[in-house]
Amino acid sequence: MILKPYFFALLATLTCYAQPVSAQIPSKSPAALSEQKVLDSKSFAAAKENAYLAFPALTETRGGDILISYKRGRRHSQDNGAPLEIVRFDPIQNRVKSRQILGSDPQLIYQMGEWIRFPSGRIGSFVDMQKIAKDKGQNRHHRVGVYYAVSDDEGKTFTEMKPWGPIDGVEYGYVFDAVESSEKTYVLAMTFPELSARNSMFDDQGKRIYGTVAVLSYDEEKDVWSHIRDLNQAFGDILINESCLIESGDGFLVGTRGYDGKFRLHRVDRNFQEQKSNDLTTQYAEFESHLGRPRFIRKDGDLYLLGRNFINGKMELALFRIDEESLTVEQRVRLDPASDEKITDGYYAMHYFLKRDGEELFNVITYRRSDKSSHPDLIRLEFAWNDVR
Repeated sequence: MILKPYFFALLATLTCYAQPVSAQIPSKSPAALSEQKVLDSKSFAAAKENAYLAFPALTETRGGDILISYKRGRRHSQDNGAPLEIVRFDPIQNRVKSRQILGSDPQLIYQMGEWIRFPSGRIGSFVDMQKIAKDKGQNRHHRVGVYYAVSDDEGKTFTEMKPWGPIDGVEYGYVFDAVESSEKTYVLAMTFPELSARNSMFDDQGKRIYGTVAVLSYDEEKDVWSHIRDLNQAFGDILINESCLIESGDGFLVGTRGYDGKFRLHRVDRNFQEQKSNDLTTQYAEFESHLGRPRFIRKDGDLYLLGRNFINGKMELALFRIDEESLTVEQRVRLDPASDEKITDGYYAMHYFLKRDGEELFNVITYRRSDKSSHPDLIRLEFAWNDVR
């Protein structure tokens, strides 16, 4: 989880208004067929337990259940002892079958997990691990390096959480996305300056230092991780963080959230050399800044982008249909909120599809906190796919 996103969003929004915007996106706001609190924060608060439910990630098991990992902390950030938990969710009956702690440490923060499924069927949870540390005289959130645990039985049991460790001499702090291709797994992961010998987020003059996003590959047969390319450099030395990845044609598409408050799409070849890019924030009024925790979705031959968007200064969960060739946006769908309520935290989201009575349904698992709530809940939103496609 990249912290203090709202400062960057506000800065980018103010900057964006001064930039020429050349196009508008056709938009719609279909009503959800149903909404469910998968986990209600009030039940944890009533028991005087950690009640800040945030940053869900999901993976579908081969048995049909869905594993949802999430942080159960005390606040958005800087809450030592916050564990990573998992619920096993039945998407047919829409019920939680079980809940367990996957990782916990009183001195560390299990901020956000990312699922990776490997060619063998093994699944792993790769976690953004943090701690509170003094840096330039103040308490800061420092990465401590990714921890991970794996399962060979579709999430019934997991290994103990342990450090991922350096890859080609570099340690990573946050895993964003993964794609299986040609029997290899390609992963986007980010470095942080406090994981280097510097052990600080700042340079000697007190200026903030930002990490870089890299493409890594994993050969499961050889059990070898390798560094492929530094995307900051490949994309023209831009400063980026949360990114998403999908195969496209003979190469890949990458979506990047910039520290400059812009969201860009990049077409790359198999070696992750950039061939084409498009800055959606500058091009469209509907992108006031970056897209938070973006996710690509491919369905029925079309490409979509799901994430936390800002429009008219307000947070929304949005689904964008992308023209894969031109890297332009064909449609925006506002999924949530359905009303004018102000959302103060939320909308890191993932999806799954299912059919009921012959109808294709689009489900989203996310978290949401309004200005009327003390803590966010984990929620499920269900739409008719024909209404949002």
